[in-house]
Amino acid sequence: MRFKQFYFFVLGLFLILSTTESFATHMRGGEISVKRISSTSFTYEFTLTIYCDLNTGFRAWQDQRDASFCFGDGIGSIRAPRINGGGNGEDIGNGIGKGIYKAIYTYAGAADYKVTVAISNRNQGVRNIGGASDAVAFYVETIFKVNPGLGLNSTPVLLNPAVDLTAVVGQKFIHNPNAIDVDGDSLAYKLTFCRRGDQDNCTDRKGDSVPGFRQPNEVATTPSSFTINALTGDLIWDVPQEIGLYNCAFYVEEWRNGVLISITERDMQIEVKDADNKPPVIKVPDDICVEAGTLISQTITATDTPSNSGRVDNMTIISTGAVYRLPDGTTFIGPQYATFTSTANQASPASGRFVWQTGCNHIRQEPYDILFKAQDLPRSGLIPSLVDSKIWKIRIVAPRIKNLKATGDAANKTITLTWDSYTCQNVGSEIVIYRKEGCTNYTPNSCDTGLPASLGYVEVARVPVSSTSYVDKNLKRNTDYSYRTVVVFTNGINKAESIVSDQTCTNLPIQMSVMTNVTVDKTDATTGEMTVKWTRPLGLDKNVFKGPYQYRLSRATGLNGTNFVQVSPNIDTDLSGKADTIFVDKNLNTTANAYTYRIAFYYTSNTGLTLLDSTDKASSVRLAATPDKKSVRLTWQAIVPWKNENQIHRVYRETRSGSGVFNRIADVPVTTAGTFAFTDTGADTYAADGIALAKMSQDSSYCYKVETVGTYGDARIKPDIYYNFSQIICATPLSDIVPCAPQLTIDLLDCDKYKKDNTNCDLTSFENKLTWTNPDKSASGSDCTKDIVKYTIYYAESSDGTYTKVGEVTSPTPPAQTFTHIKNDSYLGCYYVTATDKYGTESAPSNKVCKDNCPSFELPNVFTPNGDGKNDIFQAMRCPRFVQSVIFSVYNRAGQKVYDYTGPKLAWNGTDTNGKELPVGTYFYNAEVKFLMLDLSYPTVKLKGWIELLR
Repeated sequence: MRFKQFYFFVLGLFLILSTTESFATHMRGGEISVKRISSTSFTYEFTLTIYCDLNTGFRAWQDQRDASFCFGDGIGSIRAPRINGGGNGEDIGNGIGKGIYKAIYTYAGAADYKVTVAISNRNQGVRNIGGASDAVAFYVETIFKVNPGLGLNSTPVLLNPAVDLTAVVGQKFIHNPNAIDVDGDSLAYKLTFCRRGDQDNCTDRKGDSVPGFRQPNEVATTPSSFTINALTGDLIWDVPQEIGLYNCAFYVEEWRNGVLISITERDMQIEVKDADNKPPVIKVPDDICVEAGTLISQTITATDTPSNSGRVDNMTIISTGAVYRLPDGTTFIGPQYATFTSTANQASPASGRFVWQTGCNHIRQEPYDILFKAQDLPRSGLIPSLVDSKIWKIRIVAPRIKNLKATGDAANKTITLTWDSYTCQNVGSEIVIYRKEGCTNYTPNSCDTGLPASLGYVEVARVPVSSTSYVDKNLKRNTDYSYRTVVVFTNGINKAESIVSDQTCTNLPIQMSVMTNVTVDKTDATTGEMTVKWTRPLGLDKNVFKGPYQYRLSRATGLNGTNFVQVSPNIDTDLSGKADTIFVDKNLNTTANAYTYRIAFYYTSNTGLTLLDSTDKASSVRLAATPDKKSVRLTWQAIVPWKNENQIHRVYRETRSGSGVFNRIADVPVTTAGTFAFTDTGADTYAADGIALAKMSQDSSYCYKVETVGTYGDARIKPDIYYNFSQIICATPLSDIVPCAPQLTIDLLDCDKYKKDNTNCDLTSFENKLTWTNPDKSASGSDCTKDIVKYTIYYAESSDGTYTKVGEVTSPTPPAQTFTHIKNDSYLGCYYVTATDKYGTESAPSNKVCKDNCPSFELPNVFTPNGDGKNDIFQAMRCPRFVQSVIFSVYNRAGQKVYDYTGPKLAWNGTDTNGKELPVGTYFYNAEVKFLMLDLSYPTVKLKGWIELLR
């Protein structure tokens, strides 16, 4: 009996000691980084880096040989061993131990996940944690997107360890984590709070705020500030007021193309002391942008600040960043790698040399952040070392294309561009060619990449980066063209652009005729007429292109017609003064059509008449009229090689219907083609031909034509001003009393009642009942016409979708109207109604009303696929409604996926993916259900649970 008592005493003592060790205090800081390591599965490597207090928690540090990762999917967790220092960790000085733990885990599907680690416990005496800090677990987390579109993405890596974290009362403290992103994503920083979590249980590891946590500057009564720079990551305490230990935490956010794709938390400790020491001051160069291929060589200097007693300490300068090869061979970029050379323990002032031969493989949009850190080395071990650090940003931009030249071919209306072979022919890059009319002086600075949209260039082509030429076709003559090029780089993740090239500017000279007039002489459906005019050839070398000569006029129907046919006879010309540059085209439908013309010019070669060239095409002026309240809105357009813009166009109105006499009623200043417009309210503002007013009555029709005024702006082309008439068009103004927009309602569903009604489970017909009234007055208080002859109902799948007509109600009976729209898929849809009066005037749309579905989807926990016809299928219970798609996965107790389904209707018979029956037991499932809803962003419902499979 005594032996047993002694045995249980020893066992109990051992358990007590073991428990005490497992909750020993030592944690000071750390973070988790994540890297995808497979392109065929969602397999990731997770790295926890922690920093621990060796002075007060050495035994706990020895026992901290593993750490428990929870992967945020509700399924997996791994206890991972410490891998550095042969499993013993590393003593990195200042009483700090560094531990690295790695785990590999595969996720079942794409989603947002949060990986967490909690370790018991923090060290004691932390002043900004409520209660006993050594009873509070340490916790860090990283939230990241699992998405195939992100490729082999890695979350940021924090190169500056959380070890130089000693501050002095009354002196500014600065720490920079030197976070880098190997994929070139953008990083941002923000403060958060310290968290806690259960060391061993993923379910209880909530990551909630440490009780009583305050930011370090909120402890002392004397105010100070504690901030982090969102762009640089500088964590600044200005200035500590009281000695002690303080914990803090901040986020490093990773952004790609405006989307947040990961959040990494660093939790760390700052120790504030009262000591006769002042930190050194390090000086780095100004941030720079250089073209790839530039050799960067700079000296970094640091000076120690004398202490209050006048002591000046020696210093060591070190540097970290993605541009270096680490001592263990780790790299974050391709060669060549930067080097930083500096002798340790230098007298003040100290210095070091940074050298980097940049190359094409270093091009990216984001700059490289390089941290330089100077640490003073007091000779007394009682005086803490202090540091100063600064980030130097270096952006490597793609070089510009050089020697861009343009050569014009007037005969073929082409310009050939050539340039030097490009120096950075990276995979995935291409040359973008831009063009604009007119030449523009623009010189980018060293950081300006791409081409500013404000310069007015448009993209005309993309060619492989290996190309050295491009032919631009179908250009206009007598026009200055400016070209520039930009090289676009992409590694499948991020995009970068080169500096824009210098411009090259050239002109295609005129060597033949140009069109000057296409004017409508007569408007008629069968006997319409147009007069077409052109010039004789300009700049023609008669010694090269000899006569006899000939014109041939061709026509195509429409403003942009392309199907040209010859409409004139062959017009022989000797290029003398006879009238051979005019043609009247007859028997046209100028009422319904615009027409486009061009001239072909022939000279005589050894083989006979030979085409020299054809003019740019020119269309007639096409006028449109839109009735409005007691007015008519006129708009017109013409596609011509001369400029009708920035002129004064002329508007004519027939004096009385059928008279054929038109009075000039307005001169309209126009700028761009979008301003070719005029609203006739009956006035006449042009007095030179007399004043002829109009009442603009709904009972009368009014006819119009416009005359455009244009020019080439070229002294060689005579005449220099061209006048062209449109066709005649007539319109009847609307009354000022028009139908008002109806007031519309729809029979909305009560989803609570609808889900309880099991009679609607198998509907194949869905009714939406619309009801509306027609108001007596508009919203502005004006009267509405009562002469409504019909209502038109319009439908769309969403409020901002395309509405189409689905019905009419004629012979309406006041006061209320109804219409039932029957659908065969669901209730989903939006509607509006218009009213039309006896004059054919349609009202503005009514208010829009929408009806949504009532989604429903629930899963059971038990099914029995034994073939007895009862509960053989695992499917949604009761009445699943309006399900668009289901993604369903089943896992066994070992976490292995055994079944997958994607489709509109879940019906699992208890077999695995290969059709083999699964054994009875408990299984776990993930389901994502997307419903057919009005809001396309309606969230996908995510379900997780267990299934008891019985037979």
